[in-house]
Amino acid sequence: MHHWLGFFLLFLCSLTVSGQKPLLTASEIDNQFSKVWKTSEASRKLYTWKSRTEVVRNGKVIQVLVEEFSYGTDGRQLRKIISNEEAPLPSGIIIRRIAEEQKAKIIAFMNGLRQFLEKYSLTDDDTRHAFFSAATTSLPDANGQLLVTGTNVFTRGDLLKWWIDTKYYTITRATISTVFKETKAEFTATYYLLPGLNYMSSAIIRIPSQGIVVNLKFYDYTKKK
Repeated sequence: MHHWLGFFLLFLCSLTVSGQKPLLTASEIDNQFSKVWKTSEASRKLYTWKSRTEVVRNGKVIQVLVEEFSYGTDGRQLRKIISNEEAPLPSGIIIRRIAEEQKAKIIAFMNGLRQFLEKYSLTDDDTRHAFFSAATTSLPDANGQLLVTGTNVFTRGDLLKWWIDTKYYTITRATISTVFKETKAEFTATYYLLPGLNYMSSAIIRIPSQGIVVNLKFYDYTKKK
């Protein structure tokens, strides 16, 4: 009996040694994450970085946009286009006009979708608190990653998943399944950690019904001197 009890206690200790942490409450996770997030947002204003946006439709690349971002002294984000390569439109006046109209609709839709997806970063404190309080949280895995899953965040039936590192309380991965203007959209992102800065390093936006895939990369984060 004593031998069995000793083995059980040893097993519990081994979980702690291996890096497993006891499950925090939703409020505790929210508080830890919010502190790190606010520090990261403040640090972001000290950096410049680049982004590459590749838009693919029905397997064909139709645009590759490279931009540079920074923040001005007034705290507003600055955006500079470095290059913008677009697939040529078909020849012929009528066909070209139709293609231009389709292109304009796609651009307007994608701009609206990106703004809508940005809401899922939950920058508003009340929205973030509501998400954590209603979400389902898993136990940390062997790598110290816990999964926070919430639904009905902004639209009925949407699904937001955040993978959070319990050592630094930063996001390592996120997925979104939602509907924008009656169109299903899927989003997947991975994140990277610099000292004091947790940023999105890559992302993919998929609109299956329109055959559109947008590949995003964020890179060359350089601290201003």
